[in-house]
Amino acid sequence: MTEQEAIEFCRNNPEAAAKIILMVERLEARIKELEEKLGMNSSNSSKPPSSDNKLSKKKATQKSSEKKRGGQKGREGKNLKRVEIPNEIVELKPKECHHCKKDISEVISNKVIKRQVFDLPPMSIEVKEYQSHEVCCPHCHTRNQKEFPIEVKSPTQYGNGLKSFVSYLNTHHMLPYERITELIEDMVHHKISTGSIYNFLSEGYDKLEAFEEELKNRLIQEEVLHADETGVNIKGTLNWIHVATSQTAVHYGVHEKRGKKAINEIDILPQYKGILVHDHWTPYNAYTDITHSYCNAHILRELQSEIDKNDKSWAKEMQKLLKKANKTVKIYKDEGKVSLFKQFREEIVKNYEKLTKEALQTYPPPKESKKRGRPKQEKGKNLTDRLIRYQQETLRFIYDFRVPFTNNLAERDLRMIKVKQKISGTFASFTGAEFFCRIKSFIATLKKNSLSVLAGLQNCYAFQPMHSLGWRGAE
Repeated sequence: MTEQEAIEFCRNNPEAAAKIILMVERLEARIKELEEKLGMNSSNSSKPPSSDNKLSKKKATQKSSEKKRGGQKGREGKNLKRVEIPNEIVELKPKECHHCKKDISEVISNKVIKRQVFDLPPMSIEVKEYQSHEVCCPHCHTRNQKEFPIEVKSPTQYGNGLKSFVSYLNTHHMLPYERITELIEDMVHHKISTGSIYNFLSEGYDKLEAFEEELKNRLIQEEVLHADETGVNIKGTLNWIHVATSQTAVHYGVHEKRGKKAINEIDILPQYKGILVHDHWTPYNAYTDITHSYCNAHILRELQSEIDKNDKSWAKEMQKLLKKANKTVKIYKDEGKVSLFKQFREEIVKNYEKLTKEALQTYPPPKESKKRGRPKQEKGKNLTDRLIRYQQETLRFIYDFRVPFTNNLAERDLRMIKVKQKISGTFASFTGAEFFCRIKSFIATLKKNSLSVLAGLQNCYAFQPMHSLGWRGAE
């Protein structure tokens, strides 16, 4: 159809032309929406890196390195260090002279050259038998018997060392039950059942009940806390694992809900009065006794989206401003300072407000709609409105050096949950997810304090989980 024919058609068929125009508008909106989705990746949205198109991303963002493979020049080496007292010494002394063939076995050595080999010892399962003797007193004929240790309850049972190792493999290294049984059998030629593994985890969960309550109390007292959540598949149903974490402790809680109901029942944030760093998810903002700070990594990605899709100059400048402010804060921290100079803070705020005002001018007002509620805005306009409304929460890191620039601490602590699903698949039951979260909280807290995980787990199974951390309640 030519342009003139189209004009004649519209003149003669106004109703049909109006329908076609409306249909074209809807299709254009849909095409734009789909193009935006196709253009989303981990650099300009909250999508995980695992969802990125690896080939296209590599072409767009990576350059071949000029560095050679291996250790770089000037790098401090970390070779094995010789130990003073080895477990075993193997003497390699010549018995006869290789030249004249005379016996030299009794000749004193001129010098000894030492080389040490670090290796694992041969592995086998150790069986310890307890024998309680009954003795009849020859004087009064009373029968006397020594009590078994409190942890020795059955004629045959597994010890705390094996329970700790299995819990460590399942909860920290994410191995499913079947692979744990295979690994143990390969290591020590003893096959344990998946039912035994379940029982080990159940026992650890029960013995960590007091630890979890104390953990929550300690997190509630933290000056700065990070929070986040991620979806998990439990028997084919979407559930959520919520994390509350600091530099020294972390709590994982599983719930069938994502929002305020779950947060209230986990019962950390409802009692918290400090600074909470999060990604601006609406349910967190409902807690008004908390001082909020927003993750700027999320904001940088949203700004990148506006740059990629709409080439917004204000978004480029806002990115530069936030990154420069973060770099300046880091320099001040490294120099031992506790706050920015007032003039620097005022300059950052002035430029921030200037850019948000500029951003408002670039977005047309939303089209009127017959649907109820607010008219739908462009994503960039929503971002701008949020930056204006929550300026204090976005820039809190320049006022208070205790506050980090991002919520990476919580995101990093949640990352392994996704790894577990990739390795082990779904949780078989909600109870199993509860076992995982409580034991994972204990292990992660031990690691944050640079403490031995296996020693801590053995203390757990010996009824002394808080002894490893030096917390109240350690006997």
